Amino acid sequence: MSEARAIIEGLRSGIPYRETAEAMTVGREPNLRALGASMEAVAEGRSPKTRAQIVRGQYGEGKTHLMHALAARAWDANWVVSLLSISKETPLDRLDYIYPKLLANTYRPGSNQPGIEPIVGEALRSPHLLAEAREIEFSERTRAVLDNLARQNAGFAELTADIGGRFLSTAELKRIHRENFTRPLKMASTRIRDEILAYFRLVDWLIWRGEYGGWLILFDEVELIGKFGRGGRAHSYANLGRFLEGIGDRTLSVFSVAGNFHTDVVVARQDMERAPQWLASRSREADEARYAEIALQELAAAHPLDPPTAGQIRQMLEQLYALHQEAYQWAPSFTPEAFYDRVRQHVGTFDARLRTWIRIALTLLDVALQYGGEEATVQAGVLSDIDLSAELEAEEDENIEQPEISRRRLF
Repeated sequence: MSEARAIIEGLRSGIPYRETAEAMTVGREPNLRALGASMEAVAEGRSPKTRAQIVRGQYGEGKTHLMHALAARAWDANWVVSLLSISKETPLDRLDYIYPKLLANTYRPGSNQPGIEPIVGEALRSPHLLAEAREIEFSERTRAVLDNLARQNAGFAELTADIGGRFLSTAELKRIHRENFTRPLKMASTRIRDEILAYFRLVDWLIWRGEYGGWLILFDEVELIGKFGRGGRAHSYANLGRFLEGIGDRTLSVFSVAGNFHTDVVVARQDMERAPQWLASRSREADEARYAEIALQELAAAHPLDPPTAGQIRQMLEQLYALHQEAYQWAPSFTPEAFYDRVRQHVGTFDARLRTWIRIALTLLDVALQYGGEEATVQAGVLSDIDLSAELEAEEDENIEQPEISRRRLF
């Protein structure tokens, strides 16, 4: 399939391939520039102005296309990129559940094969690896994983899988250590949940030692945390706040959230005050209240995506007009100007969302390709935002713990 056809098919299906995002992202230069500035700061060893940005927009305004365009920008700069959509199977309130899925959707520049294994291999070729690692703040567990990995002997595949999220038990790690070093590993048992930030730091460091520019993590559909109960939302805000402050020296993050999230969730459920209070009232989560406050303030301040201007829409339609011809090897009987006028007539208003413009434009081109110059009447349905009002009532009870998610569903 030609690149032009892949772009058209991606737009028609609503699947934002990299080629589609690069070709059809209009009016999003501020977001691309902001990411570029942060990547440049990381490359120069400086602390970027922000380690995360929040992309806020209504359904159909191109948030996911923008996320893929940001990924393309990062790959071009030799960054590793991870992409993940928030859901009940990948809940933002549990980083230990998110981490394996995130690593399974991690891509190196120029590679279509996801996974952390090649990055680990490249990092291990770096000279003085362990000496430099001594200066990094790892946990006892992650340092033991790295020490044993560097031996490239017993348990190598298991240790690499551990970094990828198929976590070893403490007993298994101790067995591998004894095989590699012929002495016991003196390490207390810990919960993976308490180790997960150290794993993020380890991957951040391995990516750097593999001679990549950095690590970009993209979270889509963040608004779905509105489906969680009070505790789930509070922990989700806290984790978002951790990413905003930075979880690694070379890690940047972008969060895509629906435009109605702040009103329908944060304001309607009084999360701005209640979420930090809920965390502060629980001794084990009290330190997370500050991170939740950071996230909630950033969510409230996030500037919505600007709608495309008339000039940008015209530019986009001209691209569609040319790409459709290239994809299917045909020549329309109407000019680009006539095509723009025809689409404009069917859309009816410049306030229509970007996806509506694209759908109508593609339908008119498809009809013209199939039936020649005959006129067609196209009517687009109204794009509605996701309903964020539904929630699990039991989880709203402050005295009920969040239910555990079956590991079988995740792994």
